[in-house]
Amino acid sequence: MQMKKFLPLILSACVLLGGGVVEAKKFPRPVLTAEFEQMDFAQLYPTYSWQPIPKTEFYMVQVVKVEAARDKIVRELLNTEGFDRMTDWTPFTEPGEYYWQVRVVDRNRKPLSDWSEKKFFTVTAPVKYAVLGDSISHGGAAYIPAGQLSCQWETYCDVPIKNLARSGDTTKTMLDRFDNDVLPFKPQVLLIMAGINDIRTGAAAEAVIKNLEAIRDKCLANDMTPVFCTLTSMNPELIRSRGIHLTDGDWRQEREKVNFWIMRTPYFIDVAPALTDEFGYLRAEFTPDGLHPALRGKKIIGEIIVDYLRKNF
Repeated sequence: MQMKKFLPLILSACVLLGGGVVEAKKFPRPVLTAEFEQMDFAQLYPTYSWQPIPKTEFYMVQVVKVEAARDKIVRELLNTEGFDRMTDWTPFTEPGEYYWQVRVVDRNRKPLSDWSEKKFFTVTAPVKYAVLGDSISHGGAAYIPAGQLSCQWETYCDVPIKNLARSGDTTKTMLDRFDNDVLPFKPQVLLIMAGINDIRTGAAAEAVIKNLEAIRDKCLANDMTPVFCTLTSMNPELIRSRGIHLTDGDWRQEREKVNFWIMRTPYFIDVAPALTDEFGYLRAEFTPDGLHPALRGKKIIGEIIVDYLRKNF
């Protein structure tokens, strides 16, 4: 009789302490919000996202490659960016079909929910158009994860563009990863939207141009047409209010030097003026943080780029 009285307490303790009662799931399975399956091409560096569940902190992202004999787990990642997203910093360069799913776990990766539904994406090569860039091309803005359609300028192009961008990149890091990240896809035309992170952190225009020249040369050596996009401006008041680093100095002059070089290349797209105010800053109504164009800004960029591609290729 005494044992029956304390049995519920014993079972509860087993669950809390990670004992034998592991089948009980405390939370509902997550609902996925990234939209790779609706993109022309999945991001090279996908940002997985989901609706956060109250009173949870840790999530496991699992990515599986679909193979004829047996599906193969290629990623198991614990979220580090926030409660609702995780960027995969290992590029997907191997063609094939993949799916991803998410579940709630504890800090020791023990499951606390069932897996979410599976969402599929496909990696294909070669491609006709691709873009090499930073977060402006990778996607996202403010609190919108980069894996959602609404804040990727590629969404507003009615020609498929492979997204080879990576948030945080400088022209140097793009140059360093060119062989591994660009060559597997063999794009005929490579859009290059690069340099604002260099200028933001105090790099001289001459150093940025040197890296852009090296990227151009790699393109030409591999039968790709490089198309440079001008650097959008920044809004220093908004940038500093959001805690984003901006080096003191005449960054506008350095940016203008880079853009002057870009506009002397055979193929370039001048996206910057449509996003710039009368003082030379990124228009406040187009950006939540002074650096990244948001919904309206991305739409403008996409429309300008697709118009250029239609006329020239």
